[in-house]
Amino acid sequence: MSFYTVIKTEIKSKKYLICALEELKKRGEITSFVSNERKETVEIDRDGDVINISKEKTGNYQIGGDNRVVNAFSNRLKQIYAYESIKDNLPLDFEIANESETAGEIHIVLKG
Repeated sequence: MSFYTVIKTEIKSKKYLICALEELKKRGEITSFVSNERKETVEIDRDGDVINISKEKTGNYQIGGDNRVVNAFSNRLKQIYAYESIKDNLPLDFEIANESETAGEIHIVLKG
């Protein structure tokens, strides 16, 4: 038996949220996603499992869905969200020299 779970996050920027979802789609970790601008929601299809992301009154996003998938997905989404925001906010005198991922950990080597 599985239960619907809601996880509150610190994710606030829709720009990085969409970038993270695009990256997860490119990596094959999700099948597709649909963003509803008016309702401030995103529906994600992860090989048949549906995950919903919606904006709270506080401005943060929350992730909801089946307990079996939402916990693991929220951790991965937060990791890719942070990765995208780091890439976007690098100072001009730094660039990414090398990126790799091993066992779910993303390693970035900067060149300055």
